[in-house]
Amino acid sequence: MKKTIISTTIAALLAATALPALAQDVGVDAGAGVSVEAPAVDAAVDAAVDATADTYDSVTASIAGSATADLSGVTEETQVTIVLLSSLEGDAAAGGTALDEALSANAESMTTLQGNIDSNATIKAKLEAEGHMPSDVVAVKTNADGSVTVYVDDRA
Repeated sequence: MKKTIISTTIAALLAATALPALAQDVGVDAGAGVSVEAPAVDAAVDAAVDATADTYDSVTASIAGSATADLSGVTEETQVTIVLLSSLEGDAAAGGTALDEALSANAESMTTLQGNIDSNATIKAKLEAEGHMPSDVVAVKTNADGSVTVYVDDRA
């Protein structure tokens, strides 16, 4: 009985998640001469992608709080993503200037952050595996899902 309920629930969830994609750009006749158009899914997907994009502004905003980020829970099981500043979206000239100003204004915090990175074996090993040092880190962002994003200054 449990298997039947679980199978039915899974099938219903899969059908519900597939329905918006199938209904995209399809009109539905609601009866009595009323037609309902399904909303475009692409706009929502594009907005979600843009909201998670790594930009100069997002890194600059992360700098101030990075030194106080609790990295004690970052272990081998934690997903650690390294993002190079050269890969950021946006105007590199203007964004880079604002970023450099934030780094200068937070020089003491950078020393603390880089010491915290050096003390975390998981993050340090990931950095070294990709050819970077803790001293290259300019910001850290802990995400809602427990993963960590580490921003590395690879500019020459």
